[in-house]
Amino acid sequence: MKRIISALLAAVIAIPMSAAAPVLAAGSIGQSDSEMTSLLSELNIMTGDDTGDFYLDSYVTRAEMTKVAVAASSYKNTVAAGLQFSPFSDVRGSFWGAPYIQAAVSAGIVEGYIDGTFDPDGTVTYEEAITMMLKVLGYTNDDFGASYPYGQVGMAQNLEMTEGIDASIGDPLTRRDVAKLVCNTLETRMKDSTSELISIHDCEIVEDVTIIASQDEDSTLSADEISTSNGKYTINEDFDRSYVGTTGDMVLKNGKTVIAFASDDENLSERYVIYSTLNDSILCYSEGNNTTLHQFDISSTTTCYRASTAYTYAQLSSEMEMGDIIRIHYKSNGEIDYINYTEGSVEGPIKVTSDSWMDSFETNDSTKIVREGNIVSADSIQVNDIIYYSEALNMILAYTTKVTGVYESASPSKDAPSSVTISGVTYEIEGAEAFNDLSSNGSFNYGDTITVLMGRDGQKIAGVAGTGTSAATTSQVGYLISTGKQNFSNADGTTYSSNYIVIVTADGTEYTYPTTSDRSSLVGRVVRAQIKDGVATVGTLSDSTLSGYVSYEDMKIGTHNVSQDVKILDVASEYNDGSILYTKTFMQRIDGLTLSESQVCYYNTDSNGDISELILRSVTGDMYQYGVVTTAYSEEGAGVTRMDIDGTVYSSSSYRSLALGTGVRIGMSSSGEIESAIQIPSYSGSVNELTSTYALIGDTEYKLSDKVAVYERHDLSNFSKISLNEAINGDYTYTCYYDKAEDRGGRIRVIIATPK
Repeated sequence: MKRIISALLAAVIAIPMSAAAPVLAAGSIGQSDSEMTSLLSELNIMTGDDTGDFYLDSYVTRAEMTKVAVAASSYKNTVAAGLQFSPFSDVRGSFWGAPYIQAAVSAGIVEGYIDGTFDPDGTVTYEEAITMMLKVLGYTNDDFGASYPYGQVGMAQNLEMTEGIDASIGDPLTRRDVAKLVCNTLETRMKDSTSELISIHDCEIVEDVTIIASQDEDSTLSADEISTSNGKYTINEDFDRSYVGTTGDMVLKNGKTVIAFASDDENLSERYVIYSTLNDSILCYSEGNNTTLHQFDISSTTTCYRASTAYTYAQLSSEMEMGDIIRIHYKSNGEIDYINYTEGSVEGPIKVTSDSWMDSFETNDSTKIVREGNIVSADSIQVNDIIYYSEALNMILAYTTKVTGVYESASPSKDAPSSVTISGVTYEIEGAEAFNDLSSNGSFNYGDTITVLMGRDGQKIAGVAGTGTSAATTSQVGYLISTGKQNFSNADGTTYSSNYIVIVTADGTEYTYPTTSDRSSLVGRVVRAQIKDGVATVGTLSDSTLSGYVSYEDMKIGTHNVSQDVKILDVASEYNDGSILYTKTFMQRIDGLTLSESQVCYYNTDSNGDISELILRSVTGDMYQYGVVTTAYSEEGAGVTRMDIDGTVYSSSSYRSLALGTGVRIGMSSSGEIESAIQIPSYSGSVNELTSTYALIGDTEYKLSDKVAVYERHDLSNFSKISLNEAINGDYTYTCYYDKAEDRGGRIRVIIATPK
């Protein structure tokens, strides 16, 4: 049991002696002096002077030790302070220590010398102090044997009362030594009892308690409460809230107030600030340090406390956002045991309107500024950027995405909109400024063409650029993917029927605009939609003349510089009657390719002349889905072809040329219908090594798609979807199917793993 108070002593934080200290101490080597004295002050066993100084290097007199022993004992309330009587000839009744000496004699804690004296001002020795504290525990001279002081010292050592005390028989004790002795004794069982001495002070030690939350993490708690795995308790105002999220031993007074806590960890858990969350990991910074990014891999079943409730990480991960706070607690083997999660405080959104934007926040020289994921200087922030500030990260976050379209409707009403629809896309509203601009109080009406500014998640409107109305003319460039006819809203709320177009822009967002005429002949072309009075006039753009080698390292395409936050779209429109497929992509994905002019549909440059938008044609192949043929069409013309695509089996009677058990590329419509299916080739040769990023076939490494489809073959037509990790770690031979050569943007798309 000594380990509990020893651990508590090693973990607690000292506070001034004038305060009621929420700490417990013990006599372990290397202990903090202030930690010990805080406990003893809390229990009124030892006190310092008016400044809190305990003079720990001073020697203790026999009278002082007597007072300490009585204050630590069950006789602490028997001292008659006004009694002027002493049983010893050298202790006057008016002496300050006389009442304590009298109480100690009556309790059998101390004895005088044979000559009837007590020597109150004499320095107490190691064995004398030990004997007093043993008698505080209820032991008597009959328990020690006749060979004083060896019986007393031996018993104290066996009871672990002398841990951390560097003294021996005959040595005088300092106040530091006495503090260690008393702290050890507090956790020692009293004679013929299962209770420790500390229990007489209405205290108990509760082991293996997890502190789940304080008011910082759970607003339902009061300022003087904490929530633990054992329930709610009161705390002192000086309780160290860094213990939240840790497991250890606590000391309760009167069964309700935590006066001390010691984590089982050698070091307290640190608070981290979330930067981003992935499926099975969290990226974060240490609180107050935004220079080093940490990654913590977390199982979906890991316990995650929010406020005072336990969840799994899978239940909460989708709610975790940049700027939120977590504490991570580890098991003894280094694995993550559980997490404490608290929503953080992020200021914003604020729309930048002038160079004085930084005055909105209390920043300093170490504040990091991140614009669209890139670290920049303050002068890189531009008008109409949307910015936030995380104090925990000490980071400005700026976002630049803009959406231009027709203001079609607001929900639940324009008086109090929580979301609005812009050219067929519905967005939630974030922040008072966007709410005011888009509500009845603003200057925009249904049917107006507006440019809205997106917030940090790319899904919510955080502001509106300018104050223009329906008279303004704006434009949007994108790839026209479909046309049709539908109803739209007028500014007065009435509806009308109109032709429309749907275009997808370089950032992968679809927009719907009403048009004056049918523009279906332009499907599969890059167009510019000039929008005025809520209606788009559509025209095609000249073919791009961009071509050249793509270098991600240099951020160049041919001789053209590319912006760090370039938006890239890859489209496929090779089937005239089918849906147009598209996917967002990145410079890293097309790195090392040489683009021809025919592969570049469109590009745009920013104010620096760098390419900021890029629409490609059938470069990556990533817009398709890939799988395996599980049933081939019969030669007699009867039956169907079945294909397993990501674990789902699709049937078709249209594709007769696909071979059983081969990889297949699927063009899937937005409604989930197969519109194209092409058998893809396999690499010849044995796969000598399979990793998470490449397959070594012969002496050549071939890159895997980041969404490679992996199947285990059970027999000729029986396949099951497995993970890439299972394939890597299993005993298989592999067949790798690819869509096209790597130097043309191809990747291994399908792997068939056959058990050996």
